[in-house]
Amino acid sequence: MGEVSPRESVFGYTGPAAKAAAVAVLLLGITVLLQVFPERIEAAQGSRELVRKLYFLPILLASSWFTGRGAAAAVAVATVACLGLFGDGWPAGIEEQIGRVGEVGVFWLVGSLSANFFERQRKHFLEVESANENTLVALASALDMREHNTGVHSLRVADYTIRLATEMGIRDAGELDILWRAALLHDVGKIGIPDDVLLKPGALSASEWETMRRHPEIGHRMLGKIPFLKEASEIVLCHHERFDGSGYPRGLAGEEIPLGARIFTVVDVYDALTTERAYHSAAFHAEGVEELRSGAGSRFDPEVVAAFERVPFEEWAEIARKNQTVLLRAQEAEPPRVKEPAMVPGSPPAG
Repeated sequence: MGEVSPRESVFGYTGPAAKAAAVAVLLLGITVLLQVFPERIEAAQGSRELVRKLYFLPILLASSWFTGRGAAAAVAVATVACLGLFGDGWPAGIEEQIGRVGEVGVFWLVGSLSANFFERQRKHFLEVESANENTLVALASALDMREHNTGVHSLRVADYTIRLATEMGIRDAGELDILWRAALLHDVGKIGIPDDVLLKPGALSASEWETMRRHPEIGHRMLGKIPFLKEASEIVLCHHERFDGSGYPRGLAGEEIPLGARIFTVVDVYDALTTERAYHSAAFHAEGVEELRSGAGSRFDPEVVAAFERVPFEEWAEIARKNQTVLLRAQEAEPPRVKEPAMVPGSPPAG
């Protein structure tokens, strides 16, 4: 999907707001802690210096999570506190003042260096993610060209899957990334299916069907060996399971089937119906939806079908258009013919 998957959590919460709150709480806590040690008691000075050094923790966290701007904001708070504007008083002695300014200077140096380091790491990570994603897309496109004579089937169903997943309430970027990769590589196991079976124009024999039905397990074994695709491999394994338990390869039923696989199954069948295939012409959107509706409870999860129907046709059509496909809403009725009025002899023509 071309995005970093921010799956880190802070006390069970994820996202920038939770991270910003964590940094703010740390900054506030350290500043309040400084009040515990009275400024004018000499014995407390060492403790106050130690507490001020705790500001490095929120500075480093802000650098890691928000890079330059986050580091600058955290260092600014620590600076205000250390310069005596709040939280920690300004020392009276010259040496102490010089030492305090030095502390502030170190805060800014550490904030700047750490922000630069984490920014470089983030860019490197994005480059690796992009390279991985481009490799997956190329592989999926090659598989599509082999079977469908077009390189966009897998990309199209992957985008459909993300839209349906968000309609089902899935918002976590990491979960959506797993779904996208699973949908993109759902048929990777067909690499292990011989051409005379995969590309056979007519009906498959019983033994050929047995061979074809091995592709989810082949795909699962292939992807399961790659750490960042291991979770996606479970969806690939189950994408031919049916809600009533009559699918393959394991005959799972209902919620035994991973939600991602239940979502993808609906999308995959819809795409197969509404695009040109060697064995049928493209169906209209309304026909595809009716087929999904008729299979709800047997082949498909009824809740997923209901979510699919809630998405406006225009959104499905836009996703299809971006993937070089025209999606047809419904067969347009032929406009009624206007009957010409009968001419009465001797009367002037109308108009």
